[in-house]
Amino acid sequence: MVVLYTFLRPFSLVALNVYYRISVTGKENVPAGAPIIFAPSHSNGFVDPVILAMQVNRRVRFFARGDVFKGKLAKFLLNQMNTSPMYRMQEGYAEIKKNDKSFEECKTRLSQNKIILIFPEGIANSDRRIYPLKKGLSRIALQTMETLKYEKEIFVIPVGLNYEAQTRFRSKAFVEIGKPISVKDYEARYKEDKVRAINEFTKNLESKLGQYVHHIANPENDTLVGDIEAVYTYELLKDKKMNPDLLHNQGLATYEIINMVNALEQYQPQLLENLKILLRNYRNLLEKCRLRDHLLREESVNRMNFGTFLIDYLIIYLGIPIYLLGLLFNYFPYFLAKKLADKKVKKAEFYTSFRANLALIFWTFYFFIQLLIVALAFKNWTLLGVFASSIIFSGWYVLKFYPVMKKIFGRWRLLRMVRKDKKTVEQLMNDRNVVMSMLANAKETYLNLLNK
Repeated sequence: MVVLYTFLRPFSLVALNVYYRISVTGKENVPAGAPIIFAPSHSNGFVDPVILAMQVNRRVRFFARGDVFKGKLAKFLLNQMNTSPMYRMQEGYAEIKKNDKSFEECKTRLSQNKIILIFPEGIANSDRRIYPLKKGLSRIALQTMETLKYEKEIFVIPVGLNYEAQTRFRSKAFVEIGKPISVKDYEARYKEDKVRAINEFTKNLESKLGQYVHHIANPENDTLVGDIEAVYTYELLKDKKMNPDLLHNQGLATYEIINMVNALEQYQPQLLENLKILLRNYRNLLEKCRLRDHLLREESVNRMNFGTFLIDYLIIYLGIPIYLLGLLFNYFPYFLAKKLADKKVKKAEFYTSFRANLALIFWTFYFFIQLLIVALAFKNWTLLGVFASSIIFSGWYVLKFYPVMKKIFGRWRLLRMVRKDKKTVEQLMNDRNVVMSMLANAKETYLNLLNK
C-alpha cells in the first residue's frame, strides 16, 4: 500500500498549482483502462512525475534513476511514493543487472492494465531542449508485448513538460500530452529483428516527443528566446487572432518562436545575431528604468488616462490592506523555503522540488500554529473557522493581486518618467519599434523558409 502517494497527492496538487501557472492539453489522448507507458521529457527533477500524475485519475508508478534509492529509508519512502528504481550505465554494471527486476515489474504492471512512467532521456536536464533517448523504454514496451503474446494493446504516450522558467515562482508550466503510439504496430518488425525494432521504436518516440517539447537547438540562444517571448508573444497571438491571455495560446506562441529561432540559426545567422544585440540593449534599458515591455504596447499607452489612473488608485487603496494581511498569514514559510533552496540546491532541475515541498511543509506548520494561537486566545470554534478560511482566502488573494499591483506600479513609474525623463521614454519607444520591426521581418523570413 503506497500510503504516502495517496496522502501527498492532494497536497502536491495544491503546492504545484500555487508555484506554477499550469496549462494542460491532450488529456483526451490517454486511453481509458489501457496499459500505458508515459514517456515525458525531463527537466525538473521530482516535479515532472508529480505534475504529470496529477493530470490522470489512475495511479501512476514512477521509475526514477537508481542512485536516489541508496539506503533503507530512501527505498522505503520512495516505494511509499509509488516509485521504483531504473539503473543507468554510469552507475556500474552491477547496478544495471538490477534492472532485470525493474523490467519484470514494468511487465507485470502493464499486463494488469496499469500506468507506468519512464523518462526516456534517462536523466534530468534543466535546459529547454530534448536529449537523445535511451533504449530502455522501447525494450520494456516491446518485450512486454512479446510476453503477452501480442494479445494486448500497449500504448506509449510522449509528453512534453515545458517550463517558462522552472525555478521562478508563478512562472508558466505547459503539459502537452501527445497522441499515443501503439506498440502492437511493431509486432511484425519485432518478430523479424528485435534490435532493429527497438531502434526504430526509439527513433519514432524521439521524433514524436520532439513535437511537444520546447527544444532550443543551440544553448546560446536560450536568452534570446526568453527575450523574444517577453516582447513578441502578445503581438504574435494578436496577429493570429488568438487570445493572448490564455496560457495554452502562450505555449503555442513559444513553440513557434523557438522553431523560428532554430530555423534562423541555420539559414539566417546574421539576422539572428542582429536580433540578439537589439533585444539585449532594449532589455537592459527596460531593466534600468524598472519597466516591462507590456507597458509600452500601443493598447497599454492608449489606456493610460485620468480615468484609469483613478481606478488604479482605488484598486491599490482598497486592495493593499488585504494583500498585507495575506502576506502576514502566508508569506513567511515561502520566504524561508526560498532562502534554504537558494543556499542548499545547486542544480536547477531540483530547485523547485526542494522549494515547493519545503514551503508546503513550513506553511502547514505555520497554518496550525496560527490556529492554535487563535484557539487559545478566544476559545471560539466559529471564530476559529472564520480565521482558518481567511488565511486560505488571503493567500489566494495575494497570488491574484500581486501581478495586478505590479502592473499598476509599472504604469505609475512610466507616467512619472513621461513627466521627468521624457527623452528616455522616447528612446524606449523608438527602440521598441525597431525591435518589433525586426521581429516582424524575422517572422516573414521564417515563413518564407517554411514555404520553400
